[in-house]
Amino acid sequence: MGGSPRVVISTGQALPDMDWSGELAGLTDSWPYLGPTWLRATEKVLPDVQPWHTLAHRARGELALLPGYILTTPPVVDHEPRTYLGWQAPSGEEVCCGAETDAARSAEVDALGTEPFFPTLLLGSPLGYRTEVAYNFWTPTLMGAIVDKLVPAAFEAGIKCIVAPWIPGRTGNDALVDALGAAGASSTFWGYEDFMSLDAPNWEGHLAALPLKKRQRIKGDVRRAEAAGVSIKRVDGTDIRPFVARIAELTCLNREKNGAGEEPEHIVGVLSALIDEGADVRAYLGHKDGALVATCVTIRKNHRLFPKWAGFDYAAIGERSGIYFALVLDAPVRDAYTEGLRTVEFGAGAHQAKALRGCTPREVTTSMLLADPALRPQASAWLEAFGNSRRVAFGAAAPAPAGPANLPLLGGSGDSGCCG
Repeated sequence: MGGSPRVVISTGQALPDMDWSGELAGLTDSWPYLGPTWLRATEKVLPDVQPWHTLAHRARGELALLPGYILTTPPVVDHEPRTYLGWQAPSGEEVCCGAETDAARSAEVDALGTEPFFPTLLLGSPLGYRTEVAYNFWTPTLMGAIVDKLVPAAFEAGIKCIVAPWIPGRTGNDALVDALGAAGASSTFWGYEDFMSLDAPNWEGHLAALPLKKRQRIKGDVRRAEAAGVSIKRVDGTDIRPFVARIAELTCLNREKNGAGEEPEHIVGVLSALIDEGADVRAYLGHKDGALVATCVTIRKNHRLFPKWAGFDYAAIGERSGIYFALVLDAPVRDAYTEGLRTVEFGAGAHQAKALRGCTPREVTTSMLLADPALRPQASAWLEAFGNSRRVAFGAAAPAPAGPANLPLLGGSGDSGCCG
């Protein structure tokens, strides 16, 4: 008999049994933050979240995974659904890459209390800042079928709010946004993530192809880094172990500047798990006067490189040392060209700095669906206002055009990043 193989979708599941080598072979083009290795580590370092994953299977070895986590009480702000409606946490913390909060709107959201929002189902990778399906097969109806199964099952399980905070504008993800919208969700602008396509034959060709101002900026970064007296070296795999705690410490100094919701133990746990699994992890280390003052950790998965954690001792190197660019942008791109990779995926954070050095942005969308239909119109209005404030903060007054564009950018070019 002919016909397409049947797709079987299950909700509220544990992670599939797959190690890092299995991810390389079976989830080839999926972000490392969406795979079982990263997510298993996430579940260990975030014991208060309850795994609730949606799995789709078709034929032998064909898999699609939409990660999900139930939050029963208010978590850190990046995982707190009310912050995406413009609510300001009493602590003063802001959602990653935050925008100015309207006090009156925050008070309106606060007046509802927590009951309409918790338990919340957060879709995606909480410490990877990514809401996306990891899959190795595709059908035109896959995203819709996943959402059609997920939404009623979540509400039947007592979920009050489904939030998909970070849906990147990649091919196919519009179907995820559309499917959530068809289920009653509202969506808005969250920000940008940045990437660099490695289209030149080598690093020298890459520099030569850039506009003059961008080329001069990169060369200036290198000069400033050298003048700061910081020496940079790269260590890989198990050789990173002695530096893991310091990497986490320095990375979390960026949290104080940028509001990202990671703690040192989160980074230590996830990074250690990647090393244990044999993932291709690299650490760029910047030393000054014998002290480790700057770090950048990247993950290679097949033909792409993913810079993830960057941290700096600003008291030692200053705010405008150029080390950020030398460590996070230049060194990984040089190595990626040497290894013949196709793309460097920088993620979110420090958007203007990346754009000014040749990166291309993708728009990122937040979707939210409340179980109570009566609250949805007001939540939609708040979500839209939140997205508009984010557009202002990013200098994008109108929806971003499809594909590369010369976008208005945030003011300032600090040596910083957050959730990327």
